[in-house]
Amino acid sequence: MHKRFTAAALGSLLMFAPWVGVQASTPLTLGEQFTLRSYTGQAMGLALTDVIKAKSVGIATNTSSICASLTGAMGGQIVAKGKGGLGIASLNSAEDAARAYAVVKDQEAIALIFGGQTPAEENYALVRAMLKELAQNNYQGAVLLHVRVWLPKMAQRAASEDAQIAQYLAAKKNLYTVTVDAQKGRALVHQVSVSADAQQSVRVLHEVSMNDSWLELFKRSI
Repeated sequence: MHKRFTAAALGSLLMFAPWVGVQASTPLTLGEQFTLRSYTGQAMGLALTDVIKAKSVGIATNTSSICASLTGAMGGQIVAKGKGGLGIASLNSAEDAARAYAVVKDQEAIALIFGGQTPAEENYALVRAMLKELAQNNYQGAVLLHVRVWLPKMAQRAASEDAQIAQYLAAKKNLYTVTVDAQKGRALVHQVSVSADAQQSVRVLHEVSMNDSWLELFKRSI
């Protein structure tokens, strides 16, 4: 199953980055991974506050250092806007989902940030557990799926395995993700739809140009 996620993620990223494999690139240091997440987190924070228009945001994430750096950058941007509250919950295991939901449930939007160094199957278990909490509580706010959740279709997989999650996601109109078109050097905010059978971008709500440093780090990270 881990191979399934890896192949799906790579295939999707290759669509956005046709230069992959043309020349070898130097792997990112951990510090550069943090720098990349600083750029990306600032953009995702702006997507939540300025595009999705959330006045308060909850972030559920794993305990990896890379996701911590992304979450911190997102939170810093959200706080800088000064519009409302911020709640962050970290999950070590799926059993933490109810506690995490209690931390973020009163926010206008919830971001599911699960990637980093955590193995794909472990991330999937955390994503499914959080989606189950959202579905059971009929959370009405916006939900932002991290690209590491979106590209390997973790939400769709959860919907295919759980009827309650499927019903919740299929009816949800305020579901979003942020992707990168590396060839054009742009980050895109999408409204998306997810069902048990498919996921798709409904429309692109906003695009932002990536500066050279951000884009170079992103290309080297793939």
